Amino acid sequence: MRAAGSLDSVLQQLQAFKRKFYLNLLFKGALLTIGLLLSSFLLITVLEYFFYFQPKVRAFLLFSFLAISAFAVIRWLWTPLLALANLKKLLSDEQAARQVSQYFPEIQDRLLNLLQLKNVALTNDLVAASVEQRSEELAGYRFPERIKLAQNRSYFKYLLLPLSLVLVLAFIYPALFVQGTERIIHFKRHYTPKAPFEFKIENKSLQAFKGEDFELKVTIEGRSIPEEVALVLDGRVLPLKQTGENTYVYEFKQVQEPVDFQLTGAGFYSGSNHLNVVARPMLRALRAELKYPAYTRKPAEMLDNTGDLTVPEGTQVTWRLAADNADSLWLQFHAPAQTVKAEADDEEYVVRKTFLQSQPYSMHLKNRYSENKEQISHQVTVIPDQTPEITLEQFKDSVLYSYLVVGGTISDDYGFSRLALHYRVLKGNQTGGGYRTVGLPFSGSLATQSYFYQLNLKPFNLQPGDKLEYYVQVTDNDQVPQPKSARTSTFIFKYPDPSELRKSIEETSQQVQSQMKSSLTKAEELKKSLEQNEDKTKLKKELSYQDKKALQELAEKKKALQEDLEAMKKMNEQLNQQQERFSPQNEKLAEKREQLQKMMDQLLDEETKKLYEQLEKLLQQKQPDPAQIQPLLDKLNNKEDNLQKELDRLLEMFKQLQVEQKLDNALQKLDELSKKQEDLGKKTAEQKEKADQGLQQEQKALQEEFKQMQEDLKEAEKLNKELENPENIPDTDQTEEQIEQEQENAQESMQKGKNQKASQSQKAAAQKMKQLAQQMQSQEMGGDMQQMQENLDHLRDILENLVTLSFDQEKLMKDFRAVQQTDPRFIGLAQQQLKLSDDATIIEDSLLSLAKRVPQIESFVTREVGAMEEQMSKSSESIKERNLGKTGNHQQLAMTSMNNLALMLSDVQKQMQQAMMAMQQSGPGKKKGKGKNGKNQPGKMGQMQQQLNEQIQQLQQSGKSGKELSEQLARLAAQQEMLRNAMKDLAPSPGAPGGKEGGEKLSNLSKLMEQTETDLVNKRLTEQTMMRQKEILTRLLQAEKAANERDLDEKREANTAKDLPARIPPSLQKYQERQKQQTETLRQNLPALTPYYKKQVDAYFKQLGY
Repeated sequence: MRAAGSLDSVLQQLQAFKRKFYLNLLFKGALLTIGLLLSSFLLITVLEYFFYFQPKVRAFLLFSFLAISAFAVIRWLWTPLLALANLKKLLSDEQAARQVSQYFPEIQDRLLNLLQLKNVALTNDLVAASVEQRSEELAGYRFPERIKLAQNRSYFKYLLLPLSLVLVLAFIYPALFVQGTERIIHFKRHYTPKAPFEFKIENKSLQAFKGEDFELKVTIEGRSIPEEVALVLDGRVLPLKQTGENTYVYEFKQVQEPVDFQLTGAGFYSGSNHLNVVARPMLRALRAELKYPAYTRKPAEMLDNTGDLTVPEGTQVTWRLAADNADSLWLQFHAPAQTVKAEADDEEYVVRKTFLQSQPYSMHLKNRYSENKEQISHQVTVIPDQTPEITLEQFKDSVLYSYLVVGGTISDDYGFSRLALHYRVLKGNQTGGGYRTVGLPFSGSLATQSYFYQLNLKPFNLQPGDKLEYYVQVTDNDQVPQPKSARTSTFIFKYPDPSELRKSIEETSQQVQSQMKSSLTKAEELKKSLEQNEDKTKLKKELSYQDKKALQELAEKKKALQEDLEAMKKMNEQLNQQQERFSPQNEKLAEKREQLQKMMDQLLDEETKKLYEQLEKLLQQKQPDPAQIQPLLDKLNNKEDNLQKELDRLLEMFKQLQVEQKLDNALQKLDELSKKQEDLGKKTAEQKEKADQGLQQEQKALQEEFKQMQEDLKEAEKLNKELENPENIPDTDQTEEQIEQEQENAQESMQKGKNQKASQSQKAAAQKMKQLAQQMQSQEMGGDMQQMQENLDHLRDILENLVTLSFDQEKLMKDFRAVQQTDPRFIGLAQQQLKLSDDATIIEDSLLSLAKRVPQIESFVTREVGAMEEQMSKSSESIKERNLGKTGNHQQLAMTSMNNLALMLSDVQKQMQQAMMAMQQSGPGKKKGKGKNGKNQPGKMGQMQQQLNEQIQQLQQSGKSGKELSEQLARLAAQQEMLRNAMKDLAPSPGAPGGKEGGEKLSNLSKLMEQTETDLVNKRLTEQTMMRQKEILTRLLQAEKAANERDLDEKREANTAKDLPARIPPSLQKYQERQKQQTETLRQNLPALTPYYKKQVDAYFKQLGY
């Protein structure tokens, strides 16, 4: 136990020795380290303070000091610190024992041996005894006491010297350590010796915006000012620009990165300055989404990088903005002022606004450094919804005043919701009342379009003095803020009074007559050109270019004449309608008007049209053959000759009708005036006091109307003198003067208050008016009877001469068959043929003259007489050529025409006799009726065909032969041909229901009749002929029945609406055409346009008249 205690004591003493050993090393190392560091610090600081080393040298000094410090710590402090902290066992017991032996020589190796035997003593008692002995010997030593810290006093000299210097200098000149140390620590900064002046940067902050210029402003302050100031940048010396006294600037161009710089002047340098670079907020992308109002029917649009917008009113604009370096974004609107902050949406900003008016606006972007430098200003131009525009062109039915046509154009920016005609009827003196509305058709999508509407006035039952006020109004389809309307001016349709109606009828009559004269002149010119071209063609074997051109001009002239005739026909139809509606007439005049209209309808025959078509086809050939053209010209010459005669006859008959019309109007007016005058006389007699102004005005009006009637009579007399055969108009001047005198007396008596006397004068005037009317009617009746008798006698003479001419021509034809060309009698027969031709010409002239007075003589009669004269002329030409074959043919055709004429004139004679009898029975003309004398009566043709069939059958059974048979067969053939020509009246119009089928049936019936005519001419009376005649009769009766049914339908329609289809004037026809074409116009094929350009396109179309 004792031995163990001694050993532990030795070991503890050994551990204490170790600690003090390392403490002594630490104390020594601290003195050396502090002394070394103070010396190094003092040296580096003094050197830097006085020499202002460059950053690299200062960096070397700093890092050298740090290296020395690290060396001293590691060399003198690191090991003892680790040992004392027990972080690392650096000295073992054996090493410590050896150190102790050095401090206690007398111990020698005993302590070391003890430590070596300590572990063995556990197993060996002898060794353990030895260890115990030695432990007791060493227990008396105190090992730590031999290490003396005071022994390190010699090292204080390494500390005291640098420490003393540092303290002294720090007290005497502290800036030495402060500035030197600062410059060493901030070795990167550039330090210079303190100048006698100071560089003062005037900029509030050294902060530039990326990509922008930065202006550095420097001011020099001090007792001494350098002559030049420069900027040191990356080793380059850049002079500053002097802008004032001691003031300098330097501009950094488009700074992209941060910059470090110094200022220098007179060899002195400023400290290092750092120019920082920051980014402004910047707009990177702009997208505008345009959502248009629904009524514009425009799809939404997206516009990229477009700030200036032109949009319709009510458009919602959504801006989607992409920005760099922006913390916030807003839009500033002006007029009125409004700020709209953008909402952040992912990586973009969104602003929405609906525009009702134009506004400028600006975009603002901001971050922590600044706002956007350049102002982003744009304009939103709002196209206000335009008020629709409307134009109106109108056409009033100036013929029958039965309809009103309105048309025009409407235009808007986006379309329409309503188009209507507003009207009201003002009866008499009515001044107010509500408007009625009629919706007009339109397209809601077309921005510019035409409209057209025809308003039927018949349901309004307008009377003279009534008015129709109307206007057209259009409403657009706008919804912002509300639909807008535009309307035309209010127009007035005034129903004319009787005088205006009479004037209108007069004007239409003058137009018809003028058109007739013009057509007759053109027909004469055309016939003259035909004769000239016919003469030229006879002498040529081939046609020159000029000849072809002349013939083509003929065809063009014919087309122009046809157009004139068609226009004349339509104008006459209008005249007839006016007279029928506004001027009731007697049966005779109505019948004449109908016959004139029928004659006009027959002016344009299909055969002439086909002949001109053949001529045009021949002229289209490269080299037309004159031999083919010559016969055509000959036929056309005859056709145009007939047309000229028909027009001349038509003009004369029209003049006659106008004279009779005016006389009939005068009679009607007299009858009306007499009744008014008589009624006024009764009213005047009832007045006890002086007649009031109203009665005096009525009397004055009657006097004016009577004067107007007198002017009409004078006009009728003037027209009558222009006729070829003037009518006998009685002299009524004396009676008219008496009536005027009575009216004047009545007016004077009324003014004097002598009502009874005035009444007597008025009644006397009325009575004389009746007498004048009866006088004129009696004279007219007598004149008509006398004229009809003269016409009948004239016709009878013509008919007798025609029959005689027919027999003479037949006899001459047989004589020619019995002679040869060399027979001496041939010349005498030729002279007889010439004489017969002259006789035919006389008959033709007489018949044409009679035809101008007798409307019952229809057009095919005058054409037939022309054909007769033509064939007789050709027979004379054939005789000159001594061509007996052609002569016989022409003579036979001439005889056929004569026989046809005889039958036709015989029928006309019967009609005239019937008309004459009817006139004798009816007395003065009946009012407002239509006669049928000039037209085949229902069933009449069937009766004539039945009589013809019976005559054929009787002739077949009679057994006659020779001359008598030939004459009767010729007459029967002529009668059949007459019926075939007259059958054309039964043909329905092509456009009528069943017209095509009915026309085919009549065409087949006409062919059957032609077969009968051939059989009769060839003297073939067989059973087949008789069966055919029965079939002809059956079909003819069916055709007449169908025609009668059509007539009834036409009459029924005429009683309800006997007006011509409304003719639209050319000025309004364009609107109808444009309505049909608008869906195919160019504007519908245009690409999508902005509202501005769409408006420009619409304006352009308006200028073009589309």
